[in-house]
Parts: sequence; structure tokens; C-alpha cells
Amino acid sequence: MKKCITFSLVFLCFAFILCAQEKSPPKKIDLVGAESAMYDKAKGEYTLLIGNVIFKHENIMLYCDSAHLYSEENSIDAYSHVHIKASDSVDIFGDSLRYDGNTKIAEIHKNVKMIDNEITLTTEHLTYDMNAKTGQYYDGGKIVDPENTLTSKRGFYYSDTKDFFFNDSVVLVNMDYTITSDSLIYNTASEVSHFYGPTHVTSKENNIYTEKGWYVTKKDIAEFSKNNILKNKSQTLTGDSIFYNRLLGLGLAYRNVTLFDSSRNMIVKGNFIHYDQKKQYSLATDSALLIQIDEQHDSLFLHADTLVGTFDTITEKARIMFAYHKVKFFRNDLQGSCDSLVYNYADSTISLFRNPIIWTEDKQLTADSVKIQLANSLADKMYLNRACYLVANDDSVKSRFNQVKGTNMIAFFDKGELRKIRVFGNAETIYFMREDDGRKTGINKAISTDLSIEISDSHIKSITFMDKPIATLYPDKELGVKDLFLKNFRWLEKYRPKDKTEVFIW
Repeated sequence: MKKCITFSLVFLCFAFILCAQEKSPPKKIDLVGAESAMYDKAKGEYTLLIGNVIFKHENIMLYCDSAHLYSEENSIDAYSHVHIKASDSVDIFGDSLRYDGNTKIAEIHKNVKMIDNEITLTTEHLTYDMNAKTGQYYDGGKIVDPENTLTSKRGFYYSDTKDFFFNDSVVLVNMDYTITSDSLIYNTASEVSHFYGPTHVTSKENNIYTEKGWYVTKKDIAEFSKNNILKNKSQTLTGDSIFYNRLLGLGLAYRNVTLFDSSRNMIVKGNFIHYDQKKQYSLATDSALLIQIDEQHDSLFLHADTLVGTFDTITEKARIMFAYHKVKFFRNDLQGSCDSLVYNYADSTISLFRNPIIWTEDKQLTADSVKIQLANSLADKMYLNRACYLVANDDSVKSRFNQVKGTNMIAFFDKGELRKIRVFGNAETIYFMREDDGRKTGINKAISTDLSIEISDSHIKSITFMDKPIATLYPDKELGVKDLFLKNFRWLEKYRPKDKTEVFIW
């Protein structure tokens, strides 16, 4: 084993020696021409060259008005109208130059301009490595291409890959947007920008903040992946990751996403939000939650599998919100559940479809469909259509319920409190009668075409029957258990959300 290790070390050393021997020494800088040349050892170890000075070093051409050629050091100091032809595509200009032929590194000073095809870099001091084909500046620079202008205090350029690395006070200006960043990588061929650190993207459509991401100028697409905030006139979108297509007006946000609409005082949360400005809609799913903020009253919290909102592209105000599947909402004065829901901001109505349930105070209302009319963000009227049912728990016995059913109902509210209910068609009631002091007086069962219920202090105070009612007052405990419930009775309290967190429980 030791012999193998020793042999390997000897082989590596031998290979290193061969490589060192094969490495050719640096080539000398060749003087191609000059109008005059003078060598005075007393003035320095250089040759003074004046007038149309031209040098060649390997495949590099250097031009200037005057120069000092240090033959022993294999270096040049060049002055006035300095021009380096670094390659077929790269030309560098400046007022003065220090060029080392051994390292092939050029130091260009004052009024520096580097042109690489359609890219122009200007700065006051540029260091360019001819071997690596890289340039760098530390005192401020600007690059210009047909689409963009980019400035920064420090920059590093790879000519082969067309990559620019910018740092400190980076500003990229495009005709459609401006990017300011702490650090940015920009490829001049693909026009792709990668940014790191605090970054702002500003345009007429919106303002974007991020601390990591990329932007493709040619396609106007971007992705942001750290501390992201996207703002337009009235909406703010945040999320762990945001994809944005400016031409299509399309935004996709993933994980911990929040969309705040200041025009409607509304917040939408979820783990995925699709925002389409041109098609005028946004979609939220995966733990989707809508919060309708109400500073004067209680805020509304609504959850569904999917939330879809439409908005006006000119005002960017929300118009209609659709909630699909497993809808549940909570507000202190009103709770509800259904399969799907429509919130129309234009006429301030909320419509519930498929197995809707509404809870207000101690009352439960069900129907085939429900429409709630809002006034000043509070329930004003509620329209219940077909197979309507009102249930209220009797004050003292949890197994006893006051019940009203009919074909259609209208519930009237006063500042959000239920005050009156009108029942139209096939009205039936079971009501537990009590004295003012709470003593039971009997059980009233009645049927009528229509009826009206008055409510005060959350309690049913009176029931008025229309069109020849048939009513019977039974002594308490005379009726059997089955006779205490109208047909299709359901008490659904276990599905009622007790607070805003329970809207996620289905």
C-alpha cells in the first residue's frame, strides 16, 4: 500500500515538472510602428515613442499618440487616444494605459469606453484581463445596449459569456421599467437580469420589491423569490415566490400569499394566487381566505376551496367575487356555510347556493338559496328562496326549538340585528309560548298561507298569521317528541364556525 502511495506522489510530481517545462514564456510586445522613437537611459529604462504608435501582442493590437515601451519589463505606458483591439468584437478606448505583456492585464484610465458588439461600457478606470477576457471597474461605470442603460459603482464583465456583475447602487433603466438593486448580474446577450439584495422594479403598471430574483427583458417576464411585494394603484401582492409576465399582465404567487385591495378594504390569502390583469380576474386556492375589513363593525372572514375575483382594469376595483366549494364565513353577528357563493360589490349582495345555512344570534336559517342585501357593510335584508326553514333554540331546554317554515322568506335587519321575518306560502310554525317572566304557557302549532314574525332583543315577540290560519295551543308536555318538530327539521349547530379560525373546518 505504501509503495502505491509513493508511486502516485512521484507520478504527480513528474507530471507537474513536465507541465512547467512545457509552459511557454510570455511573448514580447512588438512595436509595429511610430513616427519617432528615442531611447535615453538617463531618463528611464524605456523607449519613448511619438506619433501614430502601434503595438502588437499576440492577437492584440494597441494604438496611441505616444508611449513608453519598457522592453525588459515587457510593458507599455500609453497616452492620448489609446485604443486596444482586444478581439474581433471588443474595442477599448481611453486617455492612458498601463499594459503588462507578461500578465496581459491592461489598466485604462480617464474617459474609458469599451465596446463589445452592441454593448458600450464607459467608466474612469477599467482593468481588463486579455487572457480571461474580463473587465472590472471600482469607481463607477455605465453600460448601454439597445434596450437598457445600467449604472453601478462597481462592475465585473466576462466578455466570452457576456455576463456583467454589478454591485453597489445598481440602476438598470429600460423604456418600460427601472430596476434599482444592491447587486445584479446582467447578461447582455440574453438580456436576463439576476438581482440579489434589496431590489426595486418600478414601471407605470406597478412597483415591485424583492431581495432575490430575475428579469428577462426580451420577454418581459420575471420571478421573485425572497421578501416579495408587488404593488399597483390599489392592490398589494406578497408571497414566498412570485412569477410575473408584464406583457400579459399575469402574476402567479406561491406559498404564504396575500393580496390586499385598498379600494375595497379586502384581503385575500392562500398558498397560490393567479392574477390576470388583462382578463380582469384573480384566483386564490390552497387555504384560500377572504377578509373583508370593516373598521366600524366586525370584519368578515370567508374560506372556500377556490376564490375568484373580477375587477375593473381602469379603476382596478373589485367587481364580483366567486367562492367555490366548502364555503364557510364568520363575523361576530353573522355566520354562514354553503357550497358556492357570489359577492357582488356593485349592488352589495351576497348570494349563497347549494345547502346554504345562515346563523345569526341564536337563530338558524336554511333554504335552497339565500341572498343577503348589505347596507353600510351590514346585513339589511335577506331573501330565502324555496324550502325555507327558521329554527331558534328555546331559551331553557336545548332539545326544544321554535320553528318556522315556508316556501319563501324575507328577513329584515336593523343595523345588522334581525328585527322581522315575513314568510310567504305554506307557512307552518311550532312555537313555545311563555309569559313575560319566562313561565311556559303551552305549545302553539299553526299553519297559514303567510305570516309575519316580530323580533326584539334577539327573541321572537309575536307571530302574526294571515289568510285564515289554523292554530292550536297545546298544554306543555302533552305533545310527544315527534310532534315537536316540523317536517325536514335539522339543527346544524355543530357546523357553525365559533370564530374566524373555524372557517377552515368542514
